Amino acid sequence: MQVVRFLAFFLNQVEEVQRWLHALLEDKAQIVDKHGNNIFHQRFAPLMAFLGKEADLYADILQRLFHAPAGGRLHLSLLKKAEGELALAVGENGTPFAVINIGDASSFFKTAETSEELVCRSDDFSSGLFTRINQKDSPIHLLIGSRKFSEGWSSWRVSTMGLLNMGKSEGSQIIQLFGRGVRLKGRGFSLKRSLAAERPKGLHLDKLETLNIFGIRAGYMEQFKAYLREEGITPPDEMLMVDFKVQPNLPAVKLKTLRLKDGYKDNQKMGFKRQKKIDLYEVPEEWRDKIKKIHATLDRYPRVEALSTAAKTALPVNQREIHTLDSRLFPLFDWDALYLQLLDFKQRRTWCNLRLDKARLRAFAEGNDWYTLFIPANALSVLSFADVLKQQDLLLELLCLYTEVFYARLKAAYEGQFYETVLVDSDNGSMQNGYQFTIEPNDVGRDYEKKLLELKALVESNRIREALNWRAPQISAICFPAHLYYPIMVLEDKDNLPLKMQPLNMNVDSEIRFVRDLQAAHDSGELMRWTGGRDLYLLRNAANKSKGLGFALAGNFYPDFLLWLVDKESGQQWLSLIDPKGIRQIDLSDPKFGLADEVKRLQQELKLDICLNSFILSVTARRDLLNVADWTDEDFRARHILFMDDDYLPEMFAMILAEGGIV
Repeated sequence: MQVVRFLAFFLNQVEEVQRWLHALLEDKAQIVDKHGNNIFHQRFAPLMAFLGKEADLYADILQRLFHAPAGGRLHLSLLKKAEGELALAVGENGTPFAVINIGDASSFFKTAETSEELVCRSDDFSSGLFTRINQKDSPIHLLIGSRKFSEGWSSWRVSTMGLLNMGKSEGSQIIQLFGRGVRLKGRGFSLKRSLAAERPKGLHLDKLETLNIFGIRAGYMEQFKAYLREEGITPPDEMLMVDFKVQPNLPAVKLKTLRLKDGYKDNQKMGFKRQKKIDLYEVPEEWRDKIKKIHATLDRYPRVEALSTAAKTALPVNQREIHTLDSRLFPLFDWDALYLQLLDFKQRRTWCNLRLDKARLRAFAEGNDWYTLFIPANALSVLSFADVLKQQDLLLELLCLYTEVFYARLKAAYEGQFYETVLVDSDNGSMQNGYQFTIEPNDVGRDYEKKLLELKALVESNRIREALNWRAPQISAICFPAHLYYPIMVLEDKDNLPLKMQPLNMNVDSEIRFVRDLQAAHDSGELMRWTGGRDLYLLRNAANKSKGLGFALAGNFYPDFLLWLVDKESGQQWLSLIDPKGIRQIDLSDPKFGLADEVKRLQQELKLDICLNSFILSVTARRDLLNVADWTDEDFRARHILFMDDDYLPEMFAMILAEGGIV
């Protein structure tokens, strides 16, 4: 009732409210925290144009929040057709701007009828408003209710919370309630808030992305902060912040890269999902001669590490057995369950354009040429009905693998027609804008803050030579001249540092090692020899579909780096997609290992004017790989898999330059 009375006051006491607005715009302290700080300090800076024009601001609030440009009295309606709901609007026929959803709406309505500040009436015809809050056309801007919203309800729209009389014993409910507002769609459905360097200037996006929580007679905030401290977490409002921009390092030569044309990505108008309806197990006629045979491979051998003091004279041959499922058991399988589980698998991946048919599913599954199953013979023995269910589970796993490959191949075939060559500029999605550091407010944290501010000054004033000499414990600022921006910030022991960094886009040892190896080769002069005098450029590839370069065939794979070689005389460019990683646990039938062939096919079919390559750089030693004993060095080279423990850089550049011809 206090909230309703306040809204009525806002509408009825126009002059006093405008004086409040003036104080807020002047940034004058009206409400302070326990330290005497103005809790609204600079919160309303985006509205400073209204200073001295508070009547205009008040009118704007009436229009945007209350749907009532002319103002009026507050009307409260008991919605008889919606249990527990009451609507708030301005004027007798006003559009509702708020909904109250509580357990006993009738009792609340009777209490409200005694108030002279608002008009109360019963509504026998209007439908409920609460369930429509998440709809785009919902007029509701304010939800008033009880603790029921702490669970079982979710909305992307929550931006501000006001709590009354909470915090005495509702600790877990409070945390759940905070979760209602922490959720955020983010740009490109990233589910993340933007970084300072990524935000468009002048929009004050940080204010829109901030969850504001206010409380009256609610001790929840101090209780919540105390809980955070007990868990070793510093409350966000006590942290130190350092933001700084990186320096772009784009060359004079215009570097070329690939991009899927605008409009052809997943859910866009011309995207695969919206343009092609496909039936599982049936490759459309237009692609039958263009895609490789679709095959599922499943390895059910256990991975076991073993050490031996005896020296190995030779690698053992592959001793894995290949078997097929026992077709005599198929009549005992629950085909309805298999169909529904595969349907659920498809839906969880949002493959809305993939159609399944139960009869076709069984006819396909009864064949055995579509899969390879590595499994010991005794694992397929049938001694009880539980063993029948085990084979049914194996079939489901194989079907899911096949479906994944099937969808990826067809999507790649469709999208492969629509890649284009574009020039890399400062707006490229992989060109990072800056870093944001959140630092613990202790003595060690303040030392790191001081060091980071030193680096910020060096970078933002473009003093790269001095930045090369910057040092801080467990933090590196890699200033590799060939990289298209600097520095690349690396936290070497992030869990033991008194700070957090965003974005943390290079924190894998293999990636760091690759850049350092290139830098060492550059400094020694060997890099120029390996590249035959051609210029080298490097860019960390963004790992998401809205920014980076990825490929559907490789399971929407986004290689870690884009590496260019440029011949200054001829202008020819070689673009290589580089992914340093550990591959010990990865099945070498993984689609990622087919990317080298995929990019070559793209180059030829689209007649691109750049030479494309792709490499997997394995930080895993050759001897530590599992179940590839029968693979030769040539097998790995053919798939462009190189080992970082070997002399891999000169070998990689030799392979790139061996394919110098442009189609």
